[in-house]
Amino acid sequence: MKVTFFLRFPNPKFLSIAKLFSVLNAEMINRGIDTKNIYEVDPNFSFFGFIRTNLYFRKNQNEINHITGAIHWSVFLLKRKNTVLTIHDAGNISELRGIKKYLFKLLWFYLPLKKLKYITVISEKSKKELVELFPWAENKITVIPNCLTIPYQDFVKPVNSKPVILAYGFYPKKNLYRVLQAIVGIDVKIIIIGSLSSEVMKFLQENDIDYINYEIATEDELIDAYKISDILCFPSLYEGFGLPILEGQAMKCCVITSDMSPMKEVAGDGAILVNPNSTEEIRKAINDIISDQELRNKLLKLGHQNVIKYFPEIIAEQYINYYKMILDKK
Repeated sequence: MKVTFFLRFPNPKFLSIAKLFSVLNAEMINRGIDTKNIYEVDPNFSFFGFIRTNLYFRKNQNEINHITGAIHWSVFLLKRKNTVLTIHDAGNISELRGIKKYLFKLLWFYLPLKKLKYITVISEKSKKELVELFPWAENKITVIPNCLTIPYQDFVKPVNSKPVILAYGFYPKKNLYRVLQAIVGIDVKIIIIGSLSSEVMKFLQENDIDYINYEIATEDELIDAYKISDILCFPSLYEGFGLPILEGQAMKCCVITSDMSPMKEVAGDGAILVNPNSTEEIRKAINDIISDQELRNKLLKLGHQNVIKYFPEIIAEQYINYYKMILDKK
């Protein structure tokens, strides 16, 4: 089987999709799948970039063509019968207005969904969003979850005299401000992944919060951050999947996440679920983990049991079976 992965132009700010399919690609190669990566021609979306990328992608078709996400508009010159489009979420549609919303919905969603027979999404939540917007596409959509993208490894967790919390802050939806409000007065250190606004910096300073910040963490920095953290606090307001949940469970962190889809499904039983709009619930969850060794042990055990379901070899096998189904129908 020969598979071409079509990917967004490399950008250090948007690496999650490329990282996901790099891991899956390696697993497929191990199983004898012949793969190659083809990238979007231009870094910024434009009329000429649209034309050039679609023409370039047409020249690089294979037995299976897989648009891995974000550049949904690049499907138009690919064969319908053997092209897969992965859609990670539809959240950006609701954030736009006017002509931008119309064009985005048309080029990124409506027309690609109309053209193609095979759509994958990364969670039931993402499928539900798409079906609400495009009910006629429901039978085209298959859920294949994300896999763990950091190497799973066994290691001895350090004993911290002061508990260490890991949190994300790239976008407002990551809900960092409520996490910071929740830890005021608690003797902890927080590691924050993502750039910090002036408002957040001021809050950190005014409340004398002990913190470390990585605007853009390398993979080694991210792994090291997980290794020294006791808690992953991830009460996100919106996700297509919620990959940090799996990362935290794999790296022996007690996980706190939102009682919303898809986070609660991804976490399984291996997390404390909180109302992400409640600073008090987030604060209570942090205090409960810090004060209760039995709870910590339970969360770590259940987290380990959960993350096994998302190992790369398992998710890669789901994609391979999906490709085989497509080839059988050609």
